Amino acid sequence: MIKKLKNNTGNPLIPENFGMVIARYGFKIKFMKSIATILKGAAPALALFAMTQCTTTAGVAAGDEKTFIVGPQTADCTGVAPMKCLQVKEKASEDWTNFYTNIEGFTYEPGYEYVLKVKTEKIANPPADASSIKYTLVKQVSKTKKETASAGEKTLIVGAQTVDCSAGAGRMKCLQVKENASENWSNFYSNIEGFTYEPGYEYVLKVKTEKIANPPADASSIKYTLVEQVSKTKK
Repeated sequence: MIKKLKNNTGNPLIPENFGMVIARYGFKIKFMKSIATILKGAAPALALFAMTQCTTTAGVAAGDEKTFIVGPQTADCTGVAPMKCLQVKEKASEDWTNFYTNIEGFTYEPGYEYVLKVKTEKIANPPADASSIKYTLVKQVSKTKKETASAGEKTLIVGAQTVDCSAGAGRMKCLQVKENASENWSNFYSNIEGFTYEPGYEYVLKVKTEKIANPPADASSIKYTLVEQVSKTKK
């Protein structure tokens, strides 16, 4: 506080440092107003910066993880050389696609469908014949047993009568075969190992198919072997 001084006549005296005191308090007031103005203007910018940082961080985290559905069978595919590819998709409604790399930490067992969470990492300067992304298992969400036909197996319906047909070796009798009941019968120019045909019966068979390397010119390039006689019905 500034004390009020009086002289001998009773009139108040102005202290010698009065101007300095006023100047000092005036400077403090102006300084505080300036700080308040700066903070007021900076607040929206700081808030926007914080929101941007949060959004950016969330985007990076989301981009680093994916959910994969892995099919119960592999498929033949060609990368640098012929290989077996996992069948993968990100949504149940999508088609399966070949997956040409591996997922670290994941052990695949045929016959099961998997739902996986995987982490993706960009690889700097990958080899020309390798993926530019590294996939690492984060969590195996589920593993479900799927009933699937073994590779190289198919179901054949065999008709109750044979028909005359011609192949490279000449005239012969052909089984009448189709894979679905709605299809038309077609001539079957080969035989099915392990299957004994009896006219007058319709059969449903499971057969294994194998590719024959360098077959004779007048022979089938596929070998058929009976796996199971599902049914035999009198017609």
